[in-house]
Amino acid sequence: MRYFFDSITSWAYWRYVLFSASGAQSVLSIFGAIYLLVEVLDFFNVYTRDKYGAFGFLIFLCVAAIVSISVRRPIKCIQIAFPHKDYSIEVRIGDIFETSGAIMISTNSNFEADVAGGRIATNSLQGQFTARYFTGNQNALIDEIEEQLRLVGGNKPFPMGTTIPITTHGKTFYFTAMAALNQNGNASSTLANVKDSLDGLWTHVRNAGELQELAVPLVGTGRGRLNLPRKKMIELIAESFVSASMAGKFTEKLVICIRPEDAQRFQVNLYDVKDHLKQSLVH
Repeated sequence: MRYFFDSITSWAYWRYVLFSASGAQSVLSIFGAIYLLVEVLDFFNVYTRDKYGAFGFLIFLCVAAIVSISVRRPIKCIQIAFPHKDYSIEVRIGDIFETSGAIMISTNSNFEADVAGGRIATNSLQGQFTARYFTGNQNALIDEIEEQLRLVGGNKPFPMGTTIPITTHGKTFYFTAMAALNQNGNASSTLANVKDSLDGLWTHVRNAGELQELAVPLVGTGRGRLNLPRKKMIELIAESFVSASMAGKFTEKLVICIRPEDAQRFQVNLYDVKDHLKQSLVH
């Protein structure tokens, strides 16, 4: 509800709904439909333009604007379907941990997991995961991570994209290396790191995962310190997924999750995102 009110009171929302090319197109399309209806009513003498024409234009324009606004109200979820490919992409504003399928947890190439000791920030995605599923027992998580890494083989730091599954509370979480830790324990990433991490995730899920819904966060835009607009990161994730799916389907739905506070702070408009993805992905 807060996201709804924050959206309708923002200039970004109204600029998109009414004062953009797509907004004007929507209003004019509805106006045209109303005008066509009026022509039919006039033909049957239900509505006569000669009697109301002086102010009818403004009334129709206002009605068209109101209808356009109502159908383009703030939303928290959009979906892009891919005809003949049997999968879809959903972009959702909400808590990634509330999604129903498997979830990607972006991590560092050392797979450092010490939240209590301050090595991992408590408000990071990994920190939130630890607090939610391993409260007071992070050592169990660390042991599980080390066991999975032994199965992978190799030494730390691991290549970007290295992915291990952590199963708990009936859900599967894919820990994927995406960032490097510096000597001060701060994580940072690059665009190449993000692309490698996504490629590694898709490959692991295809080879070892189940064909279930897969949720990913906007990797790199937070503690990864990438200076990339949220809309561009959504596009990058979606394009990477579509490209990887050409080698074989590994999930029927990809869910790209945006934190509500990020959506508000960076004025993420899902109508704009949907239009952008349709232009870049659906051919």
